[in-house]
Amino acid sequence: MAFPQDPLGTKVEFQIGSTWTDVTEHALLKDVITHTRGRTGEGQAVDPASCTLTLRSPDGLYSWRNPRSPYYGLLNKNTPMKVSVAAGPPRLWLPEGQLTARAETPSVTALNVTGSIDVRMDMQLRRRPGQFVELCGKYAITGNQRSWALLMGVDEKLWFRRSTDGTTITDIPSTAAVPVPPSGRIAVRVTWNAANGVVTFYTASTMAGPWTQLGAASSPGSTTATFASTVPVQVGDISVLGLQPPDGAILAFQLRSGIGGTAVADVDFTAQTAGATSFTDAAGRVWSVLNGAEISARRPIFTGEYSDWPPRWDRAGQLITIDGEAAGILRRLNQGKKALQSTLRRRIPSYNPVAYWPMEEGTDATSVYSPVEGVAPFTPRAFDFAADDTLAGSGPLPVVQPNASFLAQVPAMADGTWQVELVYRLDQMPVAETTLLQVRSTGTARQVEVRIQTNLINFIGLDTNGSTVFSNLATAPEFTGGWNRLQIMATQSGGNVTYLMRWIVINSLSYTISSTVAAVPGRVVDIRSSFGAGLDGMSLGHLAVFTGGESLAFNSADHGFNQERAAARLARLGTEEGLPVTVLGSAADTAEMGPQRSGTLLELLEECAQADGGLLVEDRTRPGLVYRTRASLYNQTPKLTLSYRQPGLGELEPIDDDSNLRNDVTVHRTGGSTGRAELTSGPLSVEDPPAGVGRYDESTDLNLYSDAQAEPMAWWLLHLGTVDEARYPTITIRLHRAPELIPAVLDLVEGDLIRLTDLPTWLPPGPVDLIVQGLSEEIGVRTWTVSLVCAPGSPWRVGVVGDTETGRADTDGSQLAAPLGEADTTLTVTTTAGPAWITTATHASDFPFDVVVGGELMTVTGISGASSPQTFTVTRSVNGIVKEHAAGASVRVHQPFVFAL
Repeated sequence: MAFPQDPLGTKVEFQIGSTWTDVTEHALLKDVITHTRGRTGEGQAVDPASCTLTLRSPDGLYSWRNPRSPYYGLLNKNTPMKVSVAAGPPRLWLPEGQLTARAETPSVTALNVTGSIDVRMDMQLRRRPGQFVELCGKYAITGNQRSWALLMGVDEKLWFRRSTDGTTITDIPSTAAVPVPPSGRIAVRVTWNAANGVVTFYTASTMAGPWTQLGAASSPGSTTATFASTVPVQVGDISVLGLQPPDGAILAFQLRSGIGGTAVADVDFTAQTAGATSFTDAAGRVWSVLNGAEISARRPIFTGEYSDWPPRWDRAGQLITIDGEAAGILRRLNQGKKALQSTLRRRIPSYNPVAYWPMEEGTDATSVYSPVEGVAPFTPRAFDFAADDTLAGSGPLPVVQPNASFLAQVPAMADGTWQVELVYRLDQMPVAETTLLQVRSTGTARQVEVRIQTNLINFIGLDTNGSTVFSNLATAPEFTGGWNRLQIMATQSGGNVTYLMRWIVINSLSYTISSTVAAVPGRVVDIRSSFGAGLDGMSLGHLAVFTGGESLAFNSADHGFNQERAAARLARLGTEEGLPVTVLGSAADTAEMGPQRSGTLLELLEECAQADGGLLVEDRTRPGLVYRTRASLYNQTPKLTLSYRQPGLGELEPIDDDSNLRNDVTVHRTGGSTGRAELTSGPLSVEDPPAGVGRYDESTDLNLYSDAQAEPMAWWLLHLGTVDEARYPTITIRLHRAPELIPAVLDLVEGDLIRLTDLPTWLPPGPVDLIVQGLSEEIGVRTWTVSLVCAPGSPWRVGVVGDTETGRADTDGSQLAAPLGEADTTLTVTTTAGPAWITTATHASDFPFDVVVGGELMTVTGISGASSPQTFTVTRSVNGIVKEHAAGASVRVHQPFVFAL
């Protein structure tokens, strides 16, 4: 394949003002664009992505501090920048932020599939967990022209929506989530059977199939014909539906009349001409590309912020340049050193409280402020500030001293249902009845009080004359002894009000006392307490007032989101801080975290990645981050296979040192126990040479939910740190010499597996599996070189019970009982530890399998003998190694069962 004169169609764009401006004409490709992202070495922290290039700046065009420049005041130190290349097949590209981007074909009779229907779509969209995303449909709310639509649900399940009259709808979700791979590309399919009303979903790697059923088919449903609407068939945004539009790429779409029937619309977007706005598909339908969508072969390779604008010029001023560098979002996050506030302090204001006082003041404070505008601070008496730091969801809180009191005034609020809530810790009940808290209102119960004494609570409401409006005396299980939440609510229902008091043992049970009386709730005026005898030593904080229905602001934030999955915390933190975080892999498979404590945003994000053991890198498509889960790294099929003879492959330089060796690993759970793993035998063990290599120890602190997680994580880290093979830290590919590799290289995602084959005889035989952890690339006028930063892929091949390759346990110890010649095909094997090997007579279905003897790979086709020694029948030299073996040589399973974390 000949490489074109302008191989990449490289485009460099700056966001100038609110518009993306193409500045490629000023980029000096002869000086090379260099770009790096991900890790720069195995086990190293992820560095900020970077991109360097030189721009011509005629007449000081990019001298943004010069008032003569047309860009004066429009450029800045962190001007958004992106670099893309035009390589690989075209796709229907739906840019982020283009809310109505789509392709559509007008309605004709053939497209009105009213009977059995079969809809298929091949896509590579950005995942949006927690949102309904439009995929395709023949569906319009306007004019009641609803026919059918295919959606991605909030839980990443497919939803098929159908109408029989254009107005009423039936939604059928899949019973399983779509198994979206880390690349994001997947084909989906839905069928509706008109004979029985059954809806069935399928997935495949591409539109070509084979199709695998997704979950269970639906129960038999309506067999009434689908409404024949007059609106177009739309792919991407569905007009006026109002759900989240997709962004990313769509590669193909089919609409079939009948299950597996005739394709009445059949568009392959990869076969269209880049830039086309109208074309005819294989079924004769004319398609239009609308509203910012485009047929594009362009792929983003870098998105960041251009922060360095140093001008250079020759003495004559004929050539003025900007030799600058852009960096990914991690550079700015690394510079942010402000610790995030506690989870309660961050969460409660987002629920729009009428008033809120966190009480997280420092030790020398004399008053309590409110972050809610218009809410006055209050000055308590006898509060020992910042004296209790034991609530996971909070910063240090005050402890009540003898004769303490406070009065917090609530600004004017609407009459109606209200709620007051706070957190407290009281070690024991007072002996005599004491008022813990008073809420004063303008309602029938002007004063609502919580009075407590030994194992009793009196929840009471008094009117303006001090007469009882309601009173409820109850026992108080778990009211003391730990951190609780106290809620007081007045809920209006017609002419009645339910006064409710609830105490919630944080991250556990709740208890409720309530009374319903004829009353009006009014509004909260103030909250106060004089903390009677026996309440000194009580801790409290996060006093909040809400109006309307019950607020859930405290839920989970009170315990710092303890037991939250690592991926869920990454996504939540990203949402809270306005930082896009994409999770590749199943969030449900990530580690359970301990409570979220104080730290910078980046520290908290990295804490999640470390607890789970995945990869946190920058997003090349937008200023954000991508997290690749640990479980998504297991047992991958190679995304790219490179032969040693592959044109364009750079020199292989394996490294066989001890820089990544760790044979003694200790994991400390933050605030908890410790787990330790130690390799005590074998060539990489802690034994002194020559029995081992000596001790290489490492200790790490991880924010895990349970002490039970510490030791398994230590063993997993030991497993990664004792890979007994040479490293190939960098694999260089000169794409200008191997353009056929461009699509596969562009689709590589950090964490993907690549494979090296056909290694020369002076290297250990392959194949060699490698995990891509980062890359660097250089782009010139006629050159494009990509260097992949890699780590061994073999430790990520984990056991699957019942699998013929990874599901076989290794021997505890076996060796040759007699020497083996080069041509011998029968081995006599002695078991030195553990049970004997299985035999063909008892486990015929478990044969053949591979073993390794002295570096030679052999396939075992049979074993005879019920006890040691046993006779193996083998096929020799499976990996090309041919040699003699001495008696005593170890016999091991080639790919033994490895327990995943």
